[in-house]
Amino acid sequence: MRREKQYDENVKENPKAESMRDNLKVHNGIVLDYALDLIEKQGLSPEEKTEAIIATMMHDGGKLSSDILDHHTKGVEYAGKMLDEMMGQKFNGVEITEEIKQKIKEAIERHMNHPYLVEKNKGERFPEPQGKVDKVVFDADMLANIGFKNVAFRLINEGNFNEDQKKAQENGTTTMEEMFKNVMQGVEQLDKVVLSPEAKEIAGERIGNAREIFEHLKTRLREIQDMFSAEGRFDLSSIKAKGGTELVKKLLNEEIEKAAIELGIDSKIVGKLKM
Repeated sequence: MRREKQYDENVKENPKAESMRDNLKVHNGIVLDYALDLIEKQGLSPEEKTEAIIATMMHDGGKLSSDILDHHTKGVEYAGKMLDEMMGQKFNGVEITEEIKQKIKEAIERHMNHPYLVEKNKGERFPEPQGKVDKVVFDADMLANIGFKNVAFRLINEGNFNEDQKKAQENGTTTMEEMFKNVMQGVEQLDKVVLSPEAKEIAGERIGNAREIFEHLKTRLREIQDMFSAEGRFDLSSIKAKGGTELVKKLLNEEIEKAAIELGIDSKIVGKLKM
């Protein structure tokens, strides 16, 4: 697939992008799964289905080669090149035409208005989703952000780590709990951000699942933090000395899975919520 070839080229130019590629692989799979669900629920035409699937597959095509606020522009460029090569060929029984190519590029350009990205863009919004295809891609991407994935980013970012540590001292909690709280604050906005009734229903359910798991996890978060502390100190140095952030992530995912089993949450849902 052209996206994977593009990722190969991007990683070759910047080997540090390899770790982001692993995260993108998981994210892209979750977004596509949500998109297919929304496509079915909304009864898109064969042409719209083709547009939505290809746009979903390529929506983050530019993430390894550009700034987070510009990756949609690069994604549009990469998708355009791929579709030029596919022109006249069939995808899922639908012939790729100039009109379909344009719809796909528009959907990629219009998937950006996640609250975090808008905030980083100084409050200025990106191009808004318009038609059904745009909205499927946008909604699927927003739904894929419901869960605990951003805990891992707070864990490795010194600024975020220090912010959560300060909050823990103020609240008499743990740094780990404050990381999860911060992420949940963003997650709980997303049922208001998604556009279609179908996406709102799914978002409400997934946010509810995430809340239940977080509440169930709280006591274990203190125990895991203690495991990665040294002389009562929990910081990036102590984590590194005790096995590193990947081990923390592995243990947290195990606890998320255990909590979900105890709560009776389906394993397929948990796979979309894990870090």
